[in-house]
Amino acid sequence: MTAAFARLQSAESSLLTQLVDDAGVDWLLELAPVRSPSPVINAPRHRMLLGEDGWVWPFRCMPATLPFADEDLPAIMIRHLFWLPTGFPILRDALRCLKPGGLLISVSANPWHRVSWSELGRDAFRLPAWPRFLMQHAGLGLQLQIPVRHHWEGVVPGITPVLIVVARKPARAIRIRRPDFRRKRISIGTAPASNCRAA
Repeated sequence: MTAAFARLQSAESSLLTQLVDDAGVDWLLELAPVRSPSPVINAPRHRMLLGEDGWVWPFRCMPATLPFADEDLPAIMIRHLFWLPTGFPILRDALRCLKPGGLLISVSANPWHRVSWSELGRDAFRLPAWPRFLMQHAGLGLQLQIPVRHHWEGVVPGITPVLIVVARKPARAIRIRRPDFRRKRISIGTAPASNCRAA
């Protein structure tokens, strides 16, 4: 992937700034390639950068597993990792780390747009197009929250240079036990002694 990412970044920032503000997240984890400049968003974030040999910043480890506990993170943004073979496994592991009801934002360049071709060259061949990009997320049981306008812009080739999927991990259902009125419960206890006497 080339370092000249300026036009994609400006399109991405214009979409993500309002989107993250509207989501109301306290902070998010951003997963991105080393050469991709970070978009302008107002929410506090922590970044993890992926190089050719795995995660290279702020620490080094292999890309297979993220170093976070299950259901630990409130929001995750995955940017421009879907052109790599490890992109989909990273998405699956990010869902493991995301809290129930947590926000997931996935960003990829649109392979059907001329800006992607001028910025990425032949690497644009490896990018998922909108139907496949959407199905990768829908197949994981996420609650997709895509604005209708952006959905159709992604489907029609050449309209938008950036594809964005916004989703939430389903909240865990609370288990409520039904009361069983047929079963009698007898509680045996001692009543406290009273000093009161009837007059």
